[in-house]
Amino acid sequence: MNGKVMKGKAQDILHKVKCFILDLDGTVYLGGKLLDGAIEFLETLEKNKIAFKFFTNNSSQNAKFYINKIHHMGYDVKENAMLISNHVIIRHLQEAMPGKKVFLLGNEYLTSDFQNSNIHLVEEDPDVVVVGFDTTLAYEKVSKACKFIRAGAIFLGVHPDFNCPTEDGFIPDCGSICAMITASTGISPEYFGKPTTHTLQYILKDTGFKEEEIAVVGDRLYTDIALGKGNDLVTILVLSGETKLGDLQKSEIHPTLIFDSLKELKAYFA
Repeated sequence: MNGKVMKGKAQDILHKVKCFILDLDGTVYLGGKLLDGAIEFLETLEKNKIAFKFFTNNSSQNAKFYINKIHHMGYDVKENAMLISNHVIIRHLQEAMPGKKVFLLGNEYLTSDFQNSNIHLVEEDPDVVVVGFDTTLAYEKVSKACKFIRAGAIFLGVHPDFNCPTEDGFIPDCGSICAMITASTGISPEYFGKPTTHTLQYILKDTGFKEEEIAVVGDRLYTDIALGKGNDLVTILVLSGETKLGDLQKSEIHPTLIFDSLKELKAYFA
């Protein structure tokens, strides 16, 4: 359903939403550029006393980094309003794999999150290999990850994104790194960011809202919008990032509503 075509229906759906879960890259900003109308949309939600939180799959940084990034763009984010795939996989390791030895492919931010959560990081003989969006990726570490996985280590991916949007186009993301390892080992990872049930349960527990009271807003069909598959979440696609309108014709994943951007979505709350 396109919000621009069926305005009355869109308003009926949006009126029932009690909490928005907002993607960052391609939704609130694009790389280092704030998208037009994004802050005004957040301010409109505040004015209407509608809850919202951010959820990013991007594990190349951590929650504190993204809070600071948005702050410098002109909006103060509360610490408990920033959710990230890092936390989802860490919770799983703590609850389902306590004490397991983990070999991690990730930037300093993801590594810091793991260390601060007392995850047992090792360089040899791990029980688990975890792969994040590692922009410092070294061939030696990829080779070691493949060796460990072939030897029986469990293979986990922080999130399935193949590409990360930037102002200049796209760069390979966590899913692409995992695909390289899969091509070498023949083993596919279990993922933990959007659109997995791990993330859905994390969001439900964190917010306290029911599925039908939550709207997930994002620019990607296979992560943000796919989070609503098989449940009662409202999904809102914005065309300000990766997905273009033509992509819907060849996709089995379809959003509840479509808007050009948060700026257009804001008009439904004026």
